[in-house]
Amino acid sequence: MKIQIGLEQQPLHENVKNELKKFIQGQEDSNYFQSYEFYALTLEASDFQPVLIMALLDGQIIGSLLGVIQTNGKGIKSYLSRRLIIWGGPLVHHDFKDQDLVFSKLIDALKEFASGHAIYIEFRNMSNLKDQHHLFNDAGFTYRDHLNYLVKTDDLEAVRKRVSKSRYRQIKTSLKNGATIEEAQSEQDIVDFYSILQDLYRTKVKKPIPSMNLFLKFWKSNSAKCFLVKKENEVIGGIVCPVHKETIYEWYVCGLDNKYKGINPSVLATWAPIEWAAQNKLKTFDFMGAGSPEQDYGVRTFKSRFGGEEVCYGRYHYVVNRALFEMGKVGLKLYQKIA
Repeated sequence: MKIQIGLEQQPLHENVKNELKKFIQGQEDSNYFQSYEFYALTLEASDFQPVLIMALLDGQIIGSLLGVIQTNGKGIKSYLSRRLIIWGGPLVHHDFKDQDLVFSKLIDALKEFASGHAIYIEFRNMSNLKDQHHLFNDAGFTYRDHLNYLVKTDDLEAVRKRVSKSRYRQIKTSLKNGATIEEAQSEQDIVDFYSILQDLYRTKVKKPIPSMNLFLKFWKSNSAKCFLVKKENEVIGGIVCPVHKETIYEWYVCGLDNKYKGINPSVLATWAPIEWAAQNKLKTFDFMGAGSPEQDYGVRTFKSRFGGEEVCYGRYHYVVNRALFEMGKVGLKLYQKIA
């Protein structure tokens, strides 16, 4: 048995694209960030450089792994911020006997690629990978706990009851005081949303975000749901959410929470995809992370009040270049102080 490894960083031929879509759709643990749709989006985005690795046996796809290289700024700043991020994955065909072999080959191929392209690799797990822990460990990865919340969106009334009373009161009060929730209808809506998001990341989060171009391209994609919170036709908050199969994901969210008395845009923005998912028979709203359990994290408290289940799937980390990694950490701390 010879497993062939293929690596792509360009548009796929139509037959390969269709085969990959079919393979991913058939994997129970697939997610948007391991999908062809995300690969196509990142091919067009200047902020991301995708790498798609496929394992083939007799010409058939039996495994896939999608990661993106992210950088910030230009010149030395870009060079020292090169990281290879994978949300979920690898995916291995559920009927293949030696799944561990395929899993390991995909990770080894990723490490080989990263040696000339990234300073470190980070797997942000989106499901329980305890059974694969030994494979990551053998490949030199270090595990770290990382929390998340998954909101069951089975029935709208049941979802409402699981939300904390204080949180649901904020939702009702915000709507009563004139706030509205609607989907983005124009590029200007996305521009207005991005302006709020950019200011939030610059002043509070103190981390770089992708350019507006990525959000505009995402809004035009078939997988996108972009909800806005408005007051008197002004965008005061919003959230961009990929949809894959029966799950909708929180990707980026923001709100001008002190703009109007009695209106909580961030709460409404977070509630919007949960309500939409319940109304449209999706199963889950995925918060995409709630920080390390070892650190205080105010955002985790905020997310916990929407009735989700706390899970700890963790992350796997591998340093490709230790010297550059340490320099990059110093650079990030400096950025957070002066941003």
